[in-house]
Amino acid sequence: MKKAQALLFGICLLSGIQAQTPQLPTNEHCKVSTTNQSNDPVLIKEREDLEDFTQVFSSKAMPGGNCYVIPVVFHVYGTTQGGMPVNDAIIIDALDKVNMDFHGQNPDFGTVHNSFLGIRGTMADVIFKLAEKDPGGNPTTGIIYHPIAAGFANGSGYDAAIQADAWDNYMYMNVYVMNDLFDDAVTTNSGYAYYPSTSMSNNNLARVVYNGAYLGINCTWEPEFASTLSHEFGHWLNLIHTFDGGCVAPNDNVADTPPCDYLGAPYACHPSASANSPLNCTSNLINAENYMDYCGAGGCYKMFTTGQTARMYAALQVASRQPLWQLSNLTATGLSYLCGIGFNSLADDQKMRLYPNPGDGIFSIEWKDQTPLKKGTVVEVMNTIGQVIFSKIIGEDGSEKLLLDISENPGGIYFVNIYDEGGKQTLKLIKK
Repeated sequence: MKKAQALLFGICLLSGIQAQTPQLPTNEHCKVSTTNQSNDPVLIKEREDLEDFTQVFSSKAMPGGNCYVIPVVFHVYGTTQGGMPVNDAIIIDALDKVNMDFHGQNPDFGTVHNSFLGIRGTMADVIFKLAEKDPGGNPTTGIIYHPIAAGFANGSGYDAAIQADAWDNYMYMNVYVMNDLFDDAVTTNSGYAYYPSTSMSNNNLARVVYNGAYLGINCTWEPEFASTLSHEFGHWLNLIHTFDGGCVAPNDNVADTPPCDYLGAPYACHPSASANSPLNCTSNLINAENYMDYCGAGGCYKMFTTGQTARMYAALQVASRQPLWQLSNLTATGLSYLCGIGFNSLADDQKMRLYPNPGDGIFSIEWKDQTPLKKGTVVEVMNTIGQVIFSKIIGEDGSEKLLLDISENPGGIYFVNIYDEGGKQTLKLIKK
């Protein structure tokens, strides 16, 4: 078995990007992974053990219907980066796009090349959500602003500065947003991310480092490049570049991603959903639309594969990632409501259950003891990016049961919000 050798992965050295004059970046690779190898035998052994576990776990049936909520904190170093604004709205939009990509809700998900339609992978039960409580239990937006800094993508030399701002790595996914990732006066690198590592988490050094100039709607020259953040989140969950190892299998240690020789021959998107191009050095079709490729600069990004999602599910089980999505941690970070299910108290005299859950699209909310819902109660269903897809105001004919029909919506996680004079209750709904 090929062992992944580097802890650190990045994407794309972009050139020609100027403030307020967006230009399409060149498809130039960044610092290759071999330049970031660790010589620490402890870290090397940890990587090998992680790869062995991943291969065994990924060969099994994937867990379904779980609630993998990952609390996220963004640390922002400068509210203007590369001439582009970095603010709460832009970060929220960028994180929403990440969730859409992971859930297969990106608008072009159904347009991938015919050869790869059957292996598209989604993670409908994984949600990256801005934390709502800080490490001290106080309310937070999950977005923290700091003075301008640089260099946090480097493997060493910046540990103290990173640790000074980090939130507990076993409670939060830490994303550092800065314009100069390597403190080398180059401000056109897009992102860098570290694989799961207990050593890094123990030292509060686990992280994604990202250039605010390429967050979400800041990618005006190529909106698809906004999914570069999804690429980095993939690395954080142990995905390797599809082109690592070139045409020598198993390249990225994922069986269903075709061997790829990006470093030897940059290529364009598939010209059509049936075109027999681009091809790799063994004349096989490349999965150019894969998030872990570099073709986002050309507007190609559309999908993960099922093998890649299996690998990410495996990463969610390891010691450096598993504590984040536990209910106790979601309670501590203010996100436990995202995993609410079953009978829940809305007001003192009302309890309810949502069933079947998971279900195929038709769901019932039943009030225990057949207590009718009060007039004026609002029931709405929202997707993970906050869009309301169903809404009903209860009239005079209060009922002890309410049907929710979201059968025309894609599979994934949704939230049922119920508002009455007693407050708000949120239930999680899973559509198969």
